Amino acid sequence: MTTQLKHKVPTDYSQTVFYKIHQLSIYIQFLGKKIFEIRKVNITPDEFAAMNFIINNPRICQRDLAKLMLRDRVRTGRIISTLEEKGYVERVNDTKNNRLVRRLSITTSGKKLYNEQFSILSQVFENILEKFSEEKMIELTENLNELKSALAEVIEFNI
Repeated sequence: MTTQLKHKVPTDYSQTVFYKIHQLSIYIQFLGKKIFEIRKVNITPDEFAAMNFIINNPRICQRDLAKLMLRDRVRTGRIISTLEEKGYVERVNDTKNNRLVRRLSITTSGKKLYNEQFSILSQVFENILEKFSEEKMIELTENLNELKSALAEVIEFNI
């Protein structure tokens, strides 16, 4: 039987794991934005993330995309509209439980752009990750997934 040790939360918020993750998030957003700017690609990190979810979840609807992105439906709708205007995504009418649903699909030009940018981001990520062993990255990923699950139990998103 294992006993879980109680963690002591630092008295300085900037030293908590939550703030460290927040900082990492800012760095990662900035990195994506800079890569897209340098390459003169007219796309934001949120638009890129939306394209990723649409590619990996065929026939996804806006509501489900919002849940995956942890964004409200209004903001997700704006992202989708922008991607539609750029010709990267299209909405297709479908039915779900006898109700009209607008499914999202990626266009050929959207797939091309996504694949090009993902290839470049992958190279950048690989260069960064070279500094860590595969075991450490697996452990970190598992720990982050556990932390995300713990947070999801405490926080209720109304998306």
